[in-house]
Amino acid sequence: MSQDQAEARTQGLEAPAQGHSAQAQAGAAHGEPVVAAAEDRRPVKVGRAIVILAVAAVAVAYSGIAGRRQDDQKLKQWTEEQAVPPVSVVAPKLGGAERELVLPGNVDAFYTASIHGQVKGYVSEWRKDIGAKVKQGDVLAVVDTPELDQSVAVAQSELEKAKANLALAKVTATRWNSLRTTAAVSQQAADEKDADARARAAEVDAAQSNVDRMKAQKAFANIVAPFDGVVTARNVDVGSLVRADGLSAAPLFTVADVHEMRIYVPVPETYAAAVKDGTKATLEVPEYPNRVFEATVETTSRAIDPKSRTLLVELLADNKDGSLHPGAFTRVHFKIPPDPNTYTVPASAMLYRDTEPRVATVGPDNRIVLKDVRIVRDLGTAVEIAGGVGHDERIVTNPPDSIGDGEEVRVMEAAGEKTQRSSAQRAEGSKDHPKSADEMAQTGRDHGE
Repeated sequence: MSQDQAEARTQGLEAPAQGHSAQAQAGAAHGEPVVAAAEDRRPVKVGRAIVILAVAAVAVAYSGIAGRRQDDQKLKQWTEEQAVPPVSVVAPKLGGAERELVLPGNVDAFYTASIHGQVKGYVSEWRKDIGAKVKQGDVLAVVDTPELDQSVAVAQSELEKAKANLALAKVTATRWNSLRTTAAVSQQAADEKDADARARAAEVDAAQSNVDRMKAQKAFANIVAPFDGVVTARNVDVGSLVRADGLSAAPLFTVADVHEMRIYVPVPETYAAAVKDGTKATLEVPEYPNRVFEATVETTSRAIDPKSRTLLVELLADNKDGSLHPGAFTRVHFKIPPDPNTYTVPASAMLYRDTEPRVATVGPDNRIVLKDVRIVRDLGTAVEIAGGVGHDERIVTNPPDSIGDGEEVRVMEAAGEKTQRSSAQRAEGSKDHPKSADEMAQTGRDHGE
């Protein structure tokens, strides 16, 4: 900066000071103090400050009123939302997954024969014990039949006697027929001799039949196996008395064919339609806890037992290794396919009014619509239903008993914590960051104060 510029700046700064000095001197010349000029300027500054403060106060008041009004509006909206009952909904599941039905069953042999005595006598020997594998026709025991032997001998004698009488009758008839030509005998007498010969022939046939019957009974003195299998019971010993009419007594032997086993399972009526011929199943028996046997439904009784309300189902299982035993207990696992015409919903979603099952659905306007349904199968925590609903329904999972048609509800989101809002409300909420329910409640209390 040059010296001339510095001097000009100094003169400019001193000029106001000189002006003020001149005013002061003028005031002094009139006899007024210098303080009077300063007091003249003070009211102007105070007025400006008051105006500024008033404007600020008005702005603050307006802002507070607007904020309270907005809070009141939000509190009112929140209160109205809370007055509408919240519900959680679920979509029905079509059909459902394949289920496993486990039922108790009884294992039985493919064939079982209880062998009783058919002739009276005493057991002279037995040849097969329990557990023995036998072939058809194998002798299991021999019965000594002295009375039957005597009856066979008597029948044989009667046969010989009848044959002798027949021979005599034939000779007599021949002689009388020859004498008839000489008129020594009458035609009546000759005919009588011919008839007697025929009667003697019938007696021979009867005696022969009696002998054959006795011999057939004698054949039952050998107790034989009716088919290939295993001896599962022996109730005789040497010297045991065998009676021909002993059907009420215990069988002498029991033989079972165990190459294939039959399994009988009483299936509850609810699942009767699902278990059909050819359905696959698996078996579990206590003897082999780590082994599974394959089985197939062979047939059913085609009738429901009125006492137990069950359907008797028969399965076949291969038993070439003999692991399955007749009379064993088994747990049968059926694979039940899903029904494509049913829907699966939680059991808590069912309403029972006037003994008719219903479900509460939520319409597009968030209002309740009660619909009648039919329970197909109760799965415990879930229920299969049919009729009345579709796959796009929104079903209330736990409706209150007082819920009715047309009632407005608030549908909960998947998390179960927030309500569903319209897209406009969601957009507004994302901008304004609305207060929480606790804050709104606090605001309401403040307004009350």
